[in-house]
Formats: sequence, structure tokens, C-alpha cells
Amino acid sequence: MDKFANKIERILTPFGAKLQNVTFMQAISESLQATLPILIVGSFATLISSLDVGPWQGIVKSIPGLIPVCQKITSFTSGGFTLLMLIALAHLYCKKIQVKESVSCTALTIAVFLILSEITDGNIASSALGMRGMILALFVGILVPKSVKALIDRNVRIRMPDSVPKFVEEGFTILLPACIVCVAASVINYFFTLLGYSSFQTFFYSTIQIPLQGIGLSFGGFVFISCLGALVMWPGLHASTISAFIQPLALTASAANLEAWNIGETLPNVIEYSFMQSAKFGGGANLLLPCLIALFFCKSKQLKSVAGLGIVPAVFCIGEPVLFGFPMMLNPMMLIPMILSTITTYTIYYIGIVSGMVGQFTGVVLPWTTPPILNVALSSSTPLRAIIMQLAAMALGILVYYPFVKGYDNQLVEKEKQAGRMISE
Repeated sequence: MDKFANKIERILTPFGAKLQNVTFMQAISESLQATLPILIVGSFATLISSLDVGPWQGIVKSIPGLIPVCQKITSFTSGGFTLLMLIALAHLYCKKIQVKESVSCTALTIAVFLILSEITDGNIASSALGMRGMILALFVGILVPKSVKALIDRNVRIRMPDSVPKFVEEGFTILLPACIVCVAASVINYFFTLLGYSSFQTFFYSTIQIPLQGIGLSFGGFVFISCLGALVMWPGLHASTISAFIQPLALTASAANLEAWNIGETLPNVIEYSFMQSAKFGGGANLLLPCLIALFFCKSKQLKSVAGLGIVPAVFCIGEPVLFGFPMMLNPMMLIPMILSTITTYTIYYIGIVSGMVGQFTGVVLPWTTPPILNVALSSSTPLRAIIMQLAAMALGILVYYPFVKGYDNQLVEKEKQAGRMISE
């Protein structure tokens, strides 16, 4: 086991470190986290106006103006999420690659995205600013700042005297790159209209985004990426480097489910953001589970103390105290259950929903710190069944972890006894 774990460590640590140092992955992850609260606000507005439990709808309808207000919030949060995320992404990436003209470059990035977007009756289609345009926005948010930097570094710019104010100088510095980038975007968009597409965005959505969603949100693809996230966590690296690949696709799927739920249609996606988040009991790799085992079944002082300190954060999906305190990190005994618990949890979720025993997730996006039970109760179309499903997944996860945690506990108990004997001698 130790030899196997050491080999895995030698492979994963450099791989994960390289991923964490990829600037555009950092920017994508950070921009999604920065704008996610806005999407959560829209989801709560939808939840208030659409939740059909007991007398709730009667209460909502009895309050004048509440439903229109909630619908307005949803339209300009969930409906405009792509544009908001793009602003954050462009600004963050400009800072990371040291484009001094970050404000102007961010505005240029938005302009390029709009040039490539779907036009309906002379206006930007509302779908272009929603989740339909997210993957294109990620590409544009990286490529435009990168192109601007490349052009400026090659002196494709207008130089102004030192006496000119800084904000004026920055405007002229980016003028030529902006012209080149905008013309290039317009030519690209026009080319794809000649091929029969209404816009470049239409082409991108049908030939790139949909296939990506088909792969990333298939059960096999999703579980593989999730297990890769668990593998990256084990050496102590943050799983956000992996989730940056899948999170945009999951959010897009959630938006489609939410739209269908609002109008009473069949929900199109089994795997979406809430599916992904609600299965992470206590954070990535279900770190609440070994904490519970340690509290109730283990004897070592180390595990008892770590579990006592880590149980509350783990309930709110903050797993770092357990990850580093147990430790789970670089612990040969914990690598296998971290992966197996991920597989078993998502398998139970998927089978439960596909079989019809549990309803699909509605697309409501909750804060990632929402505790287990509550997260599925608020995001599932069948709350009670979803709670039972989650409890079953947790129970199976505990069974997966138990022999490994107990084996590790036995090792620690023996070490603690030896330390006690040495002190007494």
C-alpha cells in the first residue's frame, strides 16, 4: 500500500502543482466563484416564486408584486450570468497576465463577445447572455486579453508623451489592439454566417458546447472528472483546478433545468450543479464520513480530537480540517476510500434519478456551504425522496470508509500506547 501510494504521490503532486499554476485555469475558477453568489440570489428568487410545497404558493400569491419581483431578479441574475462572469474573468485574467489596461481590455472583451453573439431582430438574443453562451464566454475571456497582451508586447500600440495623463495613455495603448481584435471577431462571425449559421455563437454552441456537455455530463465522464478531483485533493492540492473543467457545464445544465421547471416542462438534465454539490458531504471526497466514523467508532486520541474540531466545518462542506488534520492528505490508508466513496455516491444518485425513484434536481443553485439534507431538500423536485437518497449514499460511503479508518485508528492507538510506555519509562 505504501509503495503504491508513493508512486501515486510522485505522479499527482507535480501534475496538480502544474494545474494550480496554469493562470487561465485560476482565472476561470476564481471568476466563477466570484459571480456564483449572484446566481444563487437568482436561484433563491426562483425558489420563492416557484416552490410548490403545502400552502407556500398561496402565501406567495397573496403578497402583491412578489412574483414579478422574483421573476425580474431571476431574469437579470441567472439570465445575465454569462455576461457577469465574463466581466470578472476578463478583469482577473488581465491582472494575472499583467495587462495594465485591464479596464479597457475588459470592455473590449465584452464587445468581442457581443460581436460573436446571436442577434435577434437587430438585438442581442437574451439566450446569448445566459448559460447558452457560457463556454464561448470562457474562451473569449481568455483569448482577448491574451491577444491584447501579445500585440502590445510586439509594440502594436500608439505611444503617447510622458506628460499625458495615465488614463489617456492607457486608452491610446489599447486602441490599435482593439481595432485588430474587433475586426478579426467581425470577420470570423461573418465567415460563419456564410456557412449557414446565424452567428459564430450558434456554431460554437452546436459543435463545441453541446458535445462537451455530452461528454462531461455523461455519467462516465462526470465520475471520471470527480475521481480526478479526489486524486488531486489527496496530495493536498485544491480540487478547484479540476472543478473548473466541469463547473461551467454543470451550471449550464442547471440553467436549462431551472428554465424547464419554471414553465412546468420535463427537466432535461440528470447531472447538473446541485447533483454535483449535494453529493460532496463535507467537501470533496465526502470528508464528513471519516469524521463521523472517528467520532463514534475510533479510539485514538488524535482522530477523536480532529473529528471533534472538524465535524462542524464538515457539516458546512468545509473539509480542510479533516483533510489536513486526520490527515487524509498523503495518507496511504485514505486514498482508496476517497475515490471509492466518490464513485458510490454519484452512482446511487444517478441510479436513483434515472430509475425514477427520485426526482431530478430543479436547477436551483445553492451556496456550496449548504449542509447535507438541507441542500437536497431545497434543490430536488422530490425533497423527501432526495433526502432518503442522500442518507443512503452517506450510509454506503461510511461502509466504504470504515475498514480503512479503523485500520488507521488501530495504527494510531498502537503508536499512542508506545508513546505512553516511553514516557512512563
